[in-house]
Amino acid sequence: EAAGEPSLEPSRHMLFTGPPGTGKTTMARLTAELYAALGVLSSGHLVEVTRADLVAEFVGQTAPKTRAVVQRAIGGVLFIDEAYALQSDSGSDFGGEALAELLKQMEDHRSDLVVIAAGYTGPMHELMRSNPGLTSRFATEWEFTDFADDELVAIWESFVTRAGAAIDAETPAAVRRMITTARGLPDFGNARTMRNSAEASITAAISRGEPLTVLPDDIPIPKR
Repeated sequence: EAAGEPSLEPSRHMLFTGPPGTGKTTMARLTAELYAALGVLSSGHLVEVTRADLVAEFVGQTAPKTRAVVQRAIGGVLFIDEAYALQSDSGSDFGGEALAELLKQMEDHRSDLVVIAAGYTGPMHELMRSNPGLTSRFATEWEFTDFADDELVAIWESFVTRAGAAIDAETPAAVRRMITTARGLPDFGNARTMRNSAEASITAAISRGEPLTVLPDDIPIPKR
C-alpha cells in the first residue's frame, strides 16, 4: 500500500470453539490488544455480547439492534459468546436476521473490525454449515481444549494465593479429587469451576479465623 500497489485485505474474523472456562474471552481480549499494537485495529477494545444483545423481540428491530452493537465494536473486537444460539429453524425467530446484518457489517467494516464467534465446537460447526456466508467470513478457527489436571490445580492455587491465603501441603490432593468428580458433571467449566471452588474454599477457611490457610476439608466436592 505504501508503494501504491493494490493490496488484498485478509479476513481476520475468527471462530473460538471448545468447552467453557478454557480462556476464549481472555484470548479475544489479548487478540484485540495485539491487533491494536500492530496497527491493524485503531483502538483494540473488546465488546462482549450474546444473542440477547443482538436479537430483538419484534419485527424490524433486530437489524438496527445488531448494527448498533457493531458500531460500538468498530476499532476493536466484537466477541459473540455462544454464537450458535443465533441459529434457529423457527421462522418466527430473528436470529437469522441478526446473522444477515452481522455479515453485512463484517464486510463493510473489515478494515477496522474483528468479529470472534465463540461456543461449543459441534454447535458452532452446525452454525457455520447453516449459512454459506459465515464460512467464508470466518476463515480461521482456534479450538480450545479442556485443561489437564495439573493445569487446573495450578489455576486453583493461583486464585487462592492471589486472595492472600496459604495452602496446606495436603490440599492439592483434595483439589485433584474434586476435579475428578467435577469433570463428570454437565456444568464443568474448567477454570471457571476452579475459581468457584477456590472462592468457596477461602470462605470456609475464613470462617475458622487466622491463620488463613486452605485445608483439604475446605474443598467443596461437587454433587452429581
